[in-house]
Order: sequence, then C-alpha cells, then structure tokens
Amino acid sequence: MSSTVIIHNHPIHYKHLLFCELGKCGVDFEVIFTAGSSSNRIEVPLPDKQQYRYSIGSPGPYEEAKMFRTVQFVWRALNHIRPEVVIISGYYDVAAWIGWLWAERNGAGRILWAESNEFDHRRRSYREFLKRLFIRRCDYAHVYGRSNREYLKLLRMPEDKIFIKRAVADTDLFLKAPVLPVKRQDCITLLYCGRYSSEKNLPMLFRAFAKASQNTRNVGFVLRMVGYGPLEGYLCELAHELKVHDRIEFIGKASQVELPEIYRCADAFILPSTSEPWGLVVNEAMLSGLPVAVSDRCGCAADLVTPETGWTFSPYNETELTELLTRIALTSRVELERMGSAARLIGSEYSAENCAAVVVQTIVRIMQDRGITGNNIPVPEQPQG
Repeated sequence: MSSTVIIHNHPIHYKHLLFCELGKCGVDFEVIFTAGSSSNRIEVPLPDKQQYRYSIGSPGPYEEAKMFRTVQFVWRALNHIRPEVVIISGYYDVAAWIGWLWAERNGAGRILWAESNEFDHRRRSYREFLKRLFIRRCDYAHVYGRSNREYLKLLRMPEDKIFIKRAVADTDLFLKAPVLPVKRQDCITLLYCGRYSSEKNLPMLFRAFAKASQNTRNVGFVLRMVGYGPLEGYLCELAHELKVHDRIEFIGKASQVELPEIYRCADAFILPSTSEPWGLVVNEAMLSGLPVAVSDRCGCAADLVTPETGWTFSPYNETELTELLTRIALTSRVELERMGSAARLIGSEYSAENCAAVVVQTIVRIMQDRGITGNNIPVPEQPQG
C-alpha cells in the first residue's frame, strides 16, 4: 500500500522525471494514470515498475477514455490503496473529481496540482463556482508560477496554502548536451517548437515575420518551425502566399532527445500563443541558451521573461510583434548570446529535484497537520526563489 496517490491523465516525460525523483526521495506513492497515452503526444514514456508504482485505467489514448470506466477504475484503485494523501492533477476531468470525492469520504489529505491562469479561456460563473467548491476542500495547492497562484487566489484559496513548485524540465538533457551544433552565420534563426494548432497563434506570427523580413531586407532572418498539428497544410500555403516560404523552414516532428541540438542551432525562440497554461518549450529554449520572445498569455512569461532573458508581447497586437521581430533580427549575435546565458541560469532552476523538494515538504506537512505518525520521508531542502 502507498501513503500517497497521484492521479494523472497519462504518462508524460516531464512528470515522469518528477515521479522518478519522488521515488529517490523515499516517498511511498503510486500513480493512477487515467490512460496509457495521448493522441497529442509523439512520445509516451511508460515507466519501469522499478522506478515507481503505477496503474493505467485505459490502455488507449486519454482523449478516448470512457467516463464510466474511468470512474470505476479510479474509485476501485483508491479503495485498494487507501492512501493518506491524494494528489489531484487539476479539476478538469472526472478522474480528478472522483479522487476529490474519495478523499472527502475517507478523510484523506488533498493536494491540488493547478496549472490554469485567469486569462487562459473565457470564464463562466457556474464553472468558477465548481472550482471554488473543489479547492475549498483541498489542504494545499502546487502551482508552476505566479500567474497560476494569482488565479487560485481569485478562486478564494488562501495564499499561505499555495506553493510554487515550478514546472519540471529535463535539465540534465539540455544542460549536459554536447556543444556540437553550429549556428548559421549568414542569418539570425528564430525558432518555434510545438503543435501547429489554433491557440498557438501561428498565422499572426507568419504575418508579422513577413513584415519584419521586409523591414530587414539586407539582414538574413529565418523562422524555423519544429512540430506538427492540424494547421500544418494551411501554414505551408500561408508562407507561400506571404512570399516568405524561402525564409520559413518546416522541420517536422522531433523526439525529445533530438531537441537539444535543434534548440542550440537557433539564435532566439518564440512562443506566440493566445492561451498557454505554462509553456515548457520556453524552459527548454532557455536551458539551451536562447533568449525568448513569449506572449503575455503564456503562464511562464511572468516568471521566466525579464529584460535580461527576452521579451514579452501581446498575441493580439500584430504591429507590436512585427516591431519585436524586427528588433530581434537587428540584434547582434553577441547580445543574443549574452541574453541566452542569463536565460540558461534561470532555466536551470526548473529541475525535477527542486520540484520534488516542494512536493515532499507538502506531503509531510499534511501528515503533520493530521497527526499521522510513522512518516519517515527525509525532507529535502526547499529551493529558493
């Protein structure tokens, strides 16, 4: 049996890193995955049972998991394990609510992992009421950063119960990658990495890039696109329509192990999303020594982007973005590298070790609050900042 259960939608590489680190910390836990994969992910890391205990409700994609089967699976798993603490990833699906109800009925402690921001979507009053009900009965919450914390405060969770645990990036993969890639010397390369979907705001990026290219005709400027998604065909057509198809490079999908080289071949990174709970690709770009241009509708912007590490902009102001891209194209490579070095320092703080330290301390705190004895988890030092 496990003292802690983590309810999560499906295996994903950055949470896998956190779970492995929790195991190293001596936490007695088990992960309940709703499904074994996601249709939106290239890679799904199925953990080794030696790394940590887990169970999977549906072997197929999370998006196709049946609600009734999920309800049965989560309830039965919790009844079998009978944890003292339940960590619930969000409040957006039936598995989260079943975990919440089980903890309510059985007197278990609850930690909410919340990744939402107030500005992610249009908010409806009845949904906000349900969220307030949900978090009111949670003992504590973990968030990635400041904008996530502010949203929970709006939902009336006391600030002293909200802890910033940070997002988890694969710091070892990116920091220890061999310095082999060589940047193109004939141009400044701006990189985008992610899905080609509507919330990523890529058509506006293309239009702004086309105008910036006109503003900097005598300067080499390339936009490199790494990813996949439903808008791929349209974006290729748009690049031709805007007459910048010779300056926009479509690289296609890339695996996690290929990413360090891809990032290091660029000079700067951009994420223009209109909605982005966090934006882990920004962490990866910073770990690779790139300055970052990030929409102010990305959750990470408030925590990661400073004048020393990059720029923020409105994803609804094409003129502002055009001016920013023009500025990036005209910035010297020496200055971009200086900003990239500052970005790497901040990015290195987002390790699994630092995140796990916050999670462990909160589990111990709940057990102490409830007078649970027999807890032998060694408490790691909490990261600063």
